[in-house]
Amino acid sequence: MSAPNRRDLTLTQGDLKVSVSAQGASLLRTQWRGFPVLVPAGGPSGDAACFPLVPFGNRIAGNRFDFRERSYGLAPNSGDPLILHGSGWLADWNVVEAEEENVELRLSSVASACDPYAYDAFQQVSLSEDCLSLTLRVTNRGDVALPFGVGFHPFFRWTADLKVQMHTKALWSEGEGHLPKARQKVPADLDFVAPRAVPARWINNAFEGFGGKAQLYWPDIGLEVMLHCAPVFDVMMIHAAPESLAATGNDFVCLEPMSHLPDAHNMPDLGGLSILEPGEVLSGTIAMHFRADA
Repeated sequence: MSAPNRRDLTLTQGDLKVSVSAQGASLLRTQWRGFPVLVPAGGPSGDAACFPLVPFGNRIAGNRFDFRERSYGLAPNSGDPLILHGSGWLADWNVVEAEEENVELRLSSVASACDPYAYDAFQQVSLSEDCLSLTLRVTNRGDVALPFGVGFHPFFRWTADLKVQMHTKALWSEGEGHLPKARQKVPADLDFVAPRAVPARWINNAFEGFGGKAQLYWPDIGLEVMLHCAPVFDVMMIHAAPESLAATGNDFVCLEPMSHLPDAHNMPDLGGLSILEPGEVLSGTIAMHFRADA
């Protein structure tokens, strides 16, 4: 493995090969036996095939929220009119440890007039036997308590015969500005309690009550990935944009484990966000287990 503080690093173990970038602490690609599993999405995400969501994920309505009798404003950070996915995915992280099967990255972010969050973040990317693990930790380094969240944003390779299985309890419909509109029953074509194909249409919905496990199966390459998430990740965001194929050459579906709902800052119960006092920590790990179809 190359020395720490290089921008791009490659991890290998058995059938797995993962490229990691200090830019956004992102995975540039993940391959199994040479086949792509996580693919670069293009657009605002650039070359990233997976990136951490910190100090929160998704959007905040009006780029504002009120907390403990104070109002906070944030500035848009991409082509979207609403701030998107916090700030970690756009920052240049420091590589503090780099081995053939493990990379650790750190980020210190300061508050500004456009962003009230001061925090330290840590991400570990590690490979073990047929497993890719991602650990994310955030510490409130500000002077006041704020609501924090964590998550991951992987872009899985989409194919017409890709099957997904997972348990969820409810779905939030998508409203104006890609914000959650209403909590409702999971519709039949997005009910993955039994393995089913991901519909080839626009999908941008948050699922509540995610049980922490999901299975993805690609018949064309005989690969099954079992996704295991820590209990903090009680929300699963699913995003698919079939029109991306013409623009990027990669078709994808995102299964994003999150600790909170989109626009949770403006929900009465904070939608799963964790209130961190100065110095307090929020963390979580997800693991992808790769298995060849017997």
